[in-house]
Amino acid sequence: MNKLYTAQEVADRLKIRKTTVYELIKRGELVSSKIGKQLRVSEEQLAQYLMGSEPAPLPVQPSAFPPESSLLKRDYLLHSNGILLCGQNTPALDYLLGKIAAQSGALPILHSHMNSYNSLYALYFKKAHIAAASLKPEDITCLIPGERLILLRLYDYPLGFYIQKENPLNIRTLSDLPEKNVRFQNRERGSSRRIWFDRHLKASGISAASINGYTSEAISDMASAAAVASGSVDAALGEAFISRYYPNTEFLPLDMQTMYLVFPAEIMNNSAYSILLNLVCSQEFREELHSFSGYDVTHVGELSEI
Repeated sequence: MNKLYTAQEVADRLKIRKTTVYELIKRGELVSSKIGKQLRVSEEQLAQYLMGSEPAPLPVQPSAFPPESSLLKRDYLLHSNGILLCGQNTPALDYLLGKIAAQSGALPILHSHMNSYNSLYALYFKKAHIAAASLKPEDITCLIPGERLILLRLYDYPLGFYIQKENPLNIRTLSDLPEKNVRFQNRERGSSRRIWFDRHLKASGISAASINGYTSEAISDMASAAAVASGSVDAALGEAFISRYYPNTEFLPLDMQTMYLVFPAEIMNNSAYSILLNLVCSQEFREELHSFSGYDVTHVGELSEI
């Protein structure tokens, strides 16, 4: 029997928030079914999401989204003291938003899931208040020209390959991908993983056409790691933390990346952001984040203007 999961059960399995599940459904990344007035996700639909497949689109029922859906909150937050944050889905960002929600007097905050490029695009066109982006400051400046921006450093983390247990193909560097005909799964255009990968391919003189699987795209680190764990591919890009969920995989670090929260400089004195800033800059948050994730928290809370 194909088991049906509630949004909360899906959130528990993926270790994300329930509102994140609704956002994935709204964007069409996670397919669901409407049972009476309730949304349910089948075992098969959940597996399709984890594998990064693209199931046939289903007609969207406006009534399928519950009152707490981001679809109903977005306009309210954009014109209130609430905060609309766009950014890629990471365990640390979900953890931060959970901590904010638990603070006394916390403002309503919505996390709209977008990759780094699209998050900065939304910030540039004032469709969001904050963008979470794992790009270099010079890249952020290029995407939001002519704006004074504040970068709040959230954490540093290792980026690398998810590979099969014991690394049977002895993958060590990018050059091993074409040389050993590694079955690779790429990430979507605009994601920080894809930007890093394309940049380093070019710097190494490696043709994208020589990569077996370059045009095969996953939409999340979870989907990338699941593809490696299932044996359908040999390697995929992602952050180290996710590999914990797949004991039959290993993580091969290639580089260190930084996650920033990006927002316009003029809002620095706005009380709406005080809870967020105070929380991120606290010693308690730094210690808890490191304990929870293993991330490098040496520079957590540092502010810079670009």
